[in-house]
Amino acid sequence: MGGTESGCAAAVQAARMGVKKIVLVNGIQWLGGQFSAEALGAIDENRGHGYNGTVPIPRSGIFRDVIDAIETKNAELYGGVRRPGNTRVITTGRPVVSEQVFRELLAPFEESGQIHRYSDFIVESVLTDVNCVHGVVFRSTTGKPNLTVRAKITIDASDWGDVIQKSGAGWDVGLDARSEYDEPSAPESAEPSTDVNPITWCLIVEEQKEDSLIPQPEGYDERYFTGQWGWIDEKFAYTTRRLVDGHGFAEIDHPDVLLINTPPIDYPLDVFPADVAMALEETEQGASQKPLAAMTPTQRAIVYADAQNHSLKFLYYLQQKFPKFRKMALSPEFGTTNQLPPKPYIRESIRLKAEHVIREQEVLGFEARSNYATTMFPDAVFSWQFELDFHPTKRSWRTDQLDKGPWEATFRGNRRFGREGTGRAVFPLRSLVPSDVDGLLGAQKNLGYTSIVSSSCRLHDQSIHAGQASGAVAAVSLRHDVSPSKLPLQRAYLAEIWDGLLHGRDGAPLVIWPFADVDPLEPGFAAIQHLALRRLLELEAADTSFQADGPVTDSWYGRIVSNAAQQGYEISALHDMPVPRTRREAAQQIWSILVKQSTPNWKRLDPTDADADGIPDEKDPLPFTPGWKSWKDDPTRDGIPEHEGEFADGTIAINFTTADGPDVPGYQQDIGRLFQPRLGYGWRQDLTKNIRERDIHDKPLASSFVFTRTEDVWECELPNGHYRLTVCLGDAGHEQLGQYLKVEGKVLAENLDTQSGRFAELVTNVTIGDGRLTLTLGTPKGGSNTCINWLVVEPIPR
Repeated sequence: MGGTESGCAAAVQAARMGVKKIVLVNGIQWLGGQFSAEALGAIDENRGHGYNGTVPIPRSGIFRDVIDAIETKNAELYGGVRRPGNTRVITTGRPVVSEQVFRELLAPFEESGQIHRYSDFIVESVLTDVNCVHGVVFRSTTGKPNLTVRAKITIDASDWGDVIQKSGAGWDVGLDARSEYDEPSAPESAEPSTDVNPITWCLIVEEQKEDSLIPQPEGYDERYFTGQWGWIDEKFAYTTRRLVDGHGFAEIDHPDVLLINTPPIDYPLDVFPADVAMALEETEQGASQKPLAAMTPTQRAIVYADAQNHSLKFLYYLQQKFPKFRKMALSPEFGTTNQLPPKPYIRESIRLKAEHVIREQEVLGFEARSNYATTMFPDAVFSWQFELDFHPTKRSWRTDQLDKGPWEATFRGNRRFGREGTGRAVFPLRSLVPSDVDGLLGAQKNLGYTSIVSSSCRLHDQSIHAGQASGAVAAVSLRHDVSPSKLPLQRAYLAEIWDGLLHGRDGAPLVIWPFADVDPLEPGFAAIQHLALRRLLELEAADTSFQADGPVTDSWYGRIVSNAAQQGYEISALHDMPVPRTRREAAQQIWSILVKQSTPNWKRLDPTDADADGIPDEKDPLPFTPGWKSWKDDPTRDGIPEHEGEFADGTIAINFTTADGPDVPGYQQDIGRLFQPRLGYGWRQDLTKNIRERDIHDKPLASSFVFTRTEDVWECELPNGHYRLTVCLGDAGHEQLGQYLKVEGKVLAENLDTQSGRFAELVTNVTIGDGRLTLTLGTPKGGSNTCINWLVVEPIPR
C-alpha cells in the first residue's frame, strides 16, 4: 500500500526476486513520495557531519538507481550539468522529473505483468483472520467501485500507516517517555501525545522575467515570520534549497528553480489554531486533540488546507520583503488547481509495535558518531546514519490573541535539529515485522523504532532502503511459505534476503554493512558484505573502512578462515589456496568457497534465550550475543581517571569545573581563570564564561569542563623533567565534534569526536625544559568546541 518511494522500492525489489504478482495501490496519481508528490526536490540522504558534499555510506540500492536516473535527466535538461542546484545537498531534482523516474522504474515490471498498479484508492478496511492480514479493501476517491486485494503479504508503505492502523497491529505515535525505552534524551513525560515532527507544505517556485506576486493569502500577518525565524535573509531563503541555479552555471540556459522548505513553514501538530480546531470539532468531538495520523481523511484535509495557506503566507512574505522573490512564481508542474504539491512533506508517521523497537542508545555511535552504532543487529537489512533531527514540534502563539492570532513553530525541550546523531547503524529485519499480527510488514516511516530514532531514519534514501528491504523479506517469506516473523532468527533465510539485496544483477546492490569505502559497484562488494554480515571479519567499532586494496597479512586472513570454521563452515579447500595479495581478493576467495555451502545457523544455548544472557530473545537486541552492545566498553572512554586521588609525590591533578563545583580529593580546581602565579596554572585569556556543569554524571570529574571555541592556551608551572600526562576531553551531556589538542607542540587530538557521555582519555609522555607545561586547545579558525574535563601530570622516575 502506497506509491511512496518506499512502496515503489518494495514492489520493484519483490519483482526482481521473482514474486509473480504484486499489486501496488496508491492514494493519488503521483509516484515517488518525498522525491515528487511531497516536492522535496533537494534530496536529503545519509549524513555524518554537516553538509560537506559527501556521504558516510556509499549510495546504493534502488536509491542509487533513482539518483543516477535523476542526475541523467538533469544533464539532458541543463546542458550536461547533473547536479544543477548549487546548494546544501548533493543532488536536486524537480518533482516532475523525479516522478517520471519512478514511473520508469516500475514500467518493465508493469509491462511484464508482475506489478499491477491502481491509483486514487485509499484504505477502507483490512481483511484479517486469527491475527493475520489476508487482504485490504480500498475505496476509490474518484467514484470507482471498491477494490479488494487479497494477498499473503501486505506491505504498508502509506503516509500514515493506514493498513497497520486497521489491521489490529500495535502502533504508537508521539513522544516516548524515558521510562518506556530508557532512552537517554527522552523526556520524562510522554505529553503532549500529539508532539511529532511537523509536516511542511513545500513550494516549488520558478524565476520569471516579470514580477509574479501572489495575492495576499487569507489571514496574513507578517508576525508569523518575524519572531524566532526572522533572521532568515534573502540569500538563505533563495539558496538553501535551490533546485536549479540557472545563473550559476554557464552551461545552463534555464531560469532558477527553488524549493521553499524552511522552518517558518513547518506546521506543528501539537495544538491547532482556533479556526482549525473548531472545524475539526465539527466533524467529531475531540478530533482537535487527535494525532494527525489517527484522523480521518476528511479531518486531515482540514489540517492540510491550513498548512497550505500558511506556506502561501510565507511566499507572500518573501515577495514583499525580498526583491528576488518578486519574480518567483509557483510552478505548474503538479497539475493542481492551486499549483501546490499533492501532499505535504511528512517527517513522522505512526510507529510499528514491532518484533524489536529500535532505541536511541542502540543507534548512537559507540564512543563516537563516526564509529559504528552501539548495537549492530544480526538481522540487518539496510544501513543508515543521520542526525537525531526534529524540526520545531511546538506551536507558539505570538500575541495575546493566543490561538486566534499569528503563531510560529518553535522547539520543545531537546527535540530540535542540530543535536547529536547516530553512528553508522544497521536496521534489523525484526523492526519491519509487527509483534502481534502476521502477513504484514512495515515500510516508509511506519517502522519499529522510537520517536527519537524515527527522526534520524526518515530521509529519501532511508525510506527507499526500508521499502527495498521489506520487498526482499516478502519475497523470501513467499518463496518458503514462512511467516516473516520466522525469518530473523534463521540464518538460512537471512542469507537469502541478503543475497537478494546484494546481488546487483538488475540494479545497484544495497549497502547493508556500512563500510565507508567500498562502493557497491566495485568488484568484490557482495563478498565483503557477506563476510561482514556473518561476523567473519574481526572489526572494532572504529573500523568503518575495509581498505579493500590494502595488503593481506597471514594473521588477518587466518582469523577470517578460523571464524568461518568456528561457525560451522567447511574450510579445508581454503588451506590449499595461496593467501591473496589484497583484502578484496581475499574476501572474494573466501566467499567463493562459503557461498557454495548452506549458511550455518546461530548456536542456541537456551530455547528462549539463545545467548543465555538473561534477556529473552523477544526482548534482546542481540539474541546471539550476550548483552545489548556489540562492542566492549573501553575504560579509557568513561571519563573516570585510573587512579582517583591516589598519586605519587610531585603529581599535579586538575579538575576543570565551576566555581562552586564539588571538591575532588587530590585535585585542584581550574575555573577558567587567567594564569595565576599563586596557583602556578591557568589560561592565557579569561575563560570563566566557558564552563559547563552537566550535573548528569555520577562522577564529578566527568560532569564538568572548560571549553574553547577557538584556540586557547593553558599552562602549568612544573620543574624541568619527564612526565606522564593523562588528559580527558569530552562532554557528559552533548556530542562534541572536531576537538583539537596539542601538548608541548605535539598534536595529541585532531578532529576528535566524542559521543554524549563518552570521553577520550589521552596519554602521552612529555619533557619539560622551560619550567612550564603548555596545552593548546582548539584551532584559530574555530568552528567546534574542545572540552577539557581533567588532567593528571605524574613525574616519571629516572
